[in-house]
Amino acid sequence: MGCVIVKGSFLIGQRTMKTALGSGISLFIAESLHLQNYSTAAVITLLSIQNTKKKSFSVAIQRFVASIIAMLIGWFLFKELNYSPITVVIYFLITIPLLVKLKLREGVVPSSVIVLQLYITQNVKFTYFLNEIAILAIGISIALIVNSYMPSIEETMINSKEQIEQNFKMILFFIALYMKEKEQSPPQKMTLETMELIKKAKTLAFTEVENSYFRANSYYINYFEMREKQFEIIQVKILPLLKRIDCSYPQASMVATFIEDTGVYLNEKSTGAELIQKLHQMKEEFETMLLPASRHEFETRANLLMIVNDLESLLNIKAEFSKK
Repeated sequence: MGCVIVKGSFLIGQRTMKTALGSGISLFIAESLHLQNYSTAAVITLLSIQNTKKKSFSVAIQRFVASIIAMLIGWFLFKELNYSPITVVIYFLITIPLLVKLKLREGVVPSSVIVLQLYITQNVKFTYFLNEIAILAIGISIALIVNSYMPSIEETMINSKEQIEQNFKMILFFIALYMKEKEQSPPQKMTLETMELIKKAKTLAFTEVENSYFRANSYYINYFEMREKQFEIIQVKILPLLKRIDCSYPQASMVATFIEDTGVYLNEKSTGAELIQKLHQMKEEFETMLLPASRHEFETRANLLMIVNDLESLLNIKAEFSKK
């Protein structure tokens, strides 16, 4: 995400900045309130700042609940047994499996820190528990407040979307040109770049959703997944068939023209309905043509039909997306 440059190439990431600031604030508040073990508040903040808002909130809840459970177990064991390393071993043997079973795995480390402080101080008074709860509350609250700032990455996703659409058009134009004139097929560099663009854009879309507590807009996730499915059809099915086609037959020119039209009209706003209708008309026209005069022509037309069917699948994916 964001970063700050310090002396040449040394970078301080946004999460590092928030962690440093949040830990300092937690430490200042806990120390100002004269809490025992106030430095633990900074540690809790450090552990609680995550990459997304939802992840931070989930971790915060887990750590708070886990720490309460751990303190109760620790208090009971130290009170009934004694303050010894053996008791600590028993505590870990009981607490870690329990927290994992309760799906509070994220709370194992901070809760253990707090219980070990209980072991060191040998203080089982109620006021001490309030002290530890206050430290937890400060550390977690500051982490959530600091992490509430997440710069929007929508502009980046829009740019990625536009680049992906442009690459799709170029790839389809290359395919059409190859089928018409046997020119070079789409460069491998462009197909690899498009695949990487889609992968990164989809990750960004999931991150954007995870950074929103209330507005779960999955449009970009659906969009990039749609493009991913379409690209898979082009890369895995259509491109390998090109080398098996004799472009001298009229059907090849018809399919090439249709692919060219697809590159022009199949954009974000298009439903693909008109192209699907046009494709069906082309398939009907194929059926009225004379039967293949040779095995070579038969194989070429069979491969062309496979490409047409793949194009239909590609357009249906877009049509389904437009209904969402």
